[in-house]
Formats: sequence, structure tokens, C-alpha cells
Amino acid sequence: MAGGTGLHRRRGPGALEIGYWLHPAYVGRGLATTTARLLTGAAFTVPGIDRVEIWHEPANVRSGAVPRRLGFRPVGEVEGDRVWRMTREAWTLVSSGS
Repeated sequence: MAGGTGLHRRRGPGALEIGYWLHPAYVGRGLATTTARLLTGAAFTVPGIDRVEIWHEPANVRSGAVPRRLGFRPVGEVEGDRVWRMTREAWTLVSSGS
């Protein structure tokens, strides 16, 4: 197994969180970025979802590179995790190439 991922409803109304992990043998191949891109698009097909977040430990630089590549914006640190956010409006612009 290369890893796992999912969309989670633990960030309150209107939000979904993307979670992901990879086996070390599969890191650096773009799998997490591609999967997070697809999950972000899928999340915004859900009625009532206006934001998608990715949370990770600040020391995990590779995990932080995923939301950065996709155009998520850092919104701070909560509970010891770095938080990145994408809004529906911003995703429309990012995913259309504008």
C-alpha cells in the first residue's frame, strides 16, 4: 500500500479537511499533491462546503509543500498544527488557471 487519504468533517460547518499519509517508499512522487488536488475538487462538489483545510505538524516540511503547491493559504497554527485553507472562490480561480 502506498498510503491513505480522506476527507474529514472535523473542522466545523462548511469545511472539509484533507488528511493524507504516504509510506516512505512513495514519498516525492507527487502522489500526495495529486490526491489532494483531486480531493479538493471533490470537496467543492459537496453542497454547503465553502472551504477545505489541510493541517500538519510544522516540522513536516513535505506535508506543508502539498497545500503550498495547490495554492492553499496558510492561516496560522492551531493546536500545534499548521493550518492551510482553500475557499471555494479561490479554488475556482486556481483550478481554471486564472
